[in-house]
Amino acid sequence: MGALWGVDLKSTSVIVPASPTPIQERRFLSNLDQVFTGQWYMNTVWYFKPASDHLIQDQDAFFKGLKDSLSRLLIYYPALAGRLVKNENNRFEVELNDKGVIFREAVTEARFDDWEDIKDCTIEAKLTFEDTIIADYNTAPLIRTQATLFKCGGIALGFSMAHAIHDGWAAMEFVKSWSELHTHLPVSTPPVFANHLMKARDPPVVSIPIKDYISVPKVEGSLSSNYQIFEEGAPSPYQAITFRFTAQQVDAIIQEVRNGPWKVEASSFVAMAAFTWKVMTEARELPDDTTTRYVYPISCRQRWQPPLPRGFFGNTAHISSLAAKAGDIKNKHVSYAAKLIYDDLSATTTEYLKSVIDWMEIELQKNDRDIGFACDFYSGGDVQSTSMVNFPIFEVNFGWGTLIHNSFTFQPLLGDGHAYLFPAPEGGRNRLVPIYMKRLAMKNLFRNELFRRFQPDLKDYSYYSN
Repeated sequence: MGALWGVDLKSTSVIVPASPTPIQERRFLSNLDQVFTGQWYMNTVWYFKPASDHLIQDQDAFFKGLKDSLSRLLIYYPALAGRLVKNENNRFEVELNDKGVIFREAVTEARFDDWEDIKDCTIEAKLTFEDTIIADYNTAPLIRTQATLFKCGGIALGFSMAHAIHDGWAAMEFVKSWSELHTHLPVSTPPVFANHLMKARDPPVVSIPIKDYISVPKVEGSLSSNYQIFEEGAPSPYQAITFRFTAQQVDAIIQEVRNGPWKVEASSFVAMAAFTWKVMTEARELPDDTTTRYVYPISCRQRWQPPLPRGFFGNTAHISSLAAKAGDIKNKHVSYAAKLIYDDLSATTTEYLKSVIDWMEIELQKNDRDIGFACDFYSGGDVQSTSMVNFPIFEVNFGWGTLIHNSFTFQPLLGDGHAYLFPAPEGGRNRLVPIYMKRLAMKNLFRNELFRRFQPDLKDYSYYSN
């Protein structure tokens, strides 16, 4: 699967807006933003194939160009150059103080063709920041970036981003805007910082019972002291593998769901979500009476009223927690899980989302309470998911070459059991599905009859088990 190449860090810089932010103020963060102020970064890596065999001759000029365009971009995104602070009500706000973001320069002797498929890159963790815990938001940058030059001329851009002030769509638009400025194009979707549009009603009105969140006691301190998942240096019991599904395989899964006994007119998302929920539950060998949950974001962008503006920069992801008995997911046709997901999406109305925001408001006004998700990230029974299949990821173009892969870097802190849905560079219904769970369950997945039926060309597990 490729040699274990090293990554050499050349330098680290703090990048501030090219022009000082005119009004250094504090900005409101919505209740959905408050929910995502867990103290860790989310890491992604973007791989760009070289445009030709011509290598970048002047590395210093290459890195300088990226830093310059990032500095110009921060004029549009002053919040990302700021820091999170708490106000007198113990709620987070973002302070526009131009303290800047981190940019790291790196090189490696590795080549893209050291791996049969770049999705299996064994040095990916070194292409972004391995320390993902945020010890103190007052001093922590909200974005950290790393540009790594490969020997073949390929380029990897690693992002380590605090989820607290943006969702996945907003993060993607940030990267796309950077690529536009870097290639001397105007920013096609300027960000709109208008989090007050998702403010709770006054007074709050919870007209529909809330199933997806829980009120929990406030815990002081950082994750480094509250969530020690493993002993330092111990091998991880988890494994991440990205599976490639062709458009024909996705279509076959859709038809399997639609022709099943629950007769669901499933979209590709509903079908693939149900499929991954079922095969992972089977691979984990969960007892039939165990509760398993499919935990996934539902965007408020198209559901909110009045509509949110194009370019809205903030968290609009409501996290749905859909519960079922493991025995039902395992033993019933995959269309059963699809029906649960389909009905859950249909039930997530504008009024339900506003009730969620208002319920959070009531709980957050209690100084000793926080909002938690109604699931168990670490029990090994739930599946955490997100779908980016409608994100225009492959429109990102920094002028170097084609984006050939976009990857989410998993970490034990995020829990046991993830299945994400990504677009593939071929477009259409081609999908990349990274799955992250215990090694024993992953080994079982390779033997799962339903999974193998739609992955007939899957390599033997030993290929991934080194």
